[in-house]
Amino acid sequence: MQPNFNTLFPALPDDSRVWLYLADRPMDKSEEEWFNAELGLFLNSWSAHNKQLQCDGVVLFSQYIVLVVNEGFEKASGCSIDSSTHFMKKAGTALNIDFFNRLFVLQLEGDSWIRKPYSIAKTGTFLTPFIQTLGELKNQWFQS
Repeated sequence: MQPNFNTLFPALPDDSRVWLYLADRPMDKSEEEWFNAELGLFLNSWSAHNKQLQCDGVVLFSQYIVLVVNEGFEKASGCSIDSSTHFMKKAGTALNIDFFNRLFVLQLEGDSWIRKPYSIAKTGTFLTPFIQTLGELKNQWFQS
């Protein structure tokens, strides 16, 4: 069944900027709880030029991290993007997970999401890593 992403981040406009991070393995329940707690702390302090960003984030399928910033409110700066990268690297180290191998995607096989090399998955049904906005995520993330 095709997932419906239209209800993600209802408080943010469709032109909000998106960052995607695919973990090299699914998180177990305790890891996901820990990550969500850390993500909440990060999002509450995420700022650009000392201005709070209007942002949100979510873990999908226990493996895909989605970060979103409404750049109509405040643009994400180089330093704020660096801080999100630092957060993801720190979380990856704590969980022993690699969030930065961009050669993989999640592919739908039956009712399961399987991490596969993009070179193989691009011929099947998968979540595209080329999403840049929330509107694209809602309408074009699922590719077949």
